[in-house]
Amino acid sequence: MTGRFVLRRLAPALLLAPALSACVATSGNPSATRATALAEVVSRAGACNAGRPRANTLERFLQAEREHGATPEQIARARSAYVAVSEAETINQSVKPQGCTAEERATLRQRMIAVRAGEFGAL
Repeated sequence: MTGRFVLRRLAPALLLAPALSACVATSGNPSATRATALAEVVSRAGACNAGRPRANTLERFLQAEREHGATPEQIARARSAYVAVSEAETINQSVKPQGCTAEERATLRQRMIAVRAGEFGAL
């Protein structure tokens, strides 16, 4: 498989990734909106070497949403939003890596410290 072939196959996903994120975030579901923000922070932090999430970060986030009164439907949409945005961010970073400034890395590092501590309120 040539690089050109791979890019042609991934082009639709790359074009839809920002729209997917916006679409998921504006669905009227606050849990999905926060899940989208969490996926973006976690993905970007990974790309910038500014911290990795715990293995159970998504489950801890969803539990926090349940405790704040999210319905099962909202939880399902939040999980779906997180997975969709994470996959899109991973594809984008693989195809067209974006560098990180020292300031962005420091900001992401602080946000990841909060995420690892289970503090999802700032999303």
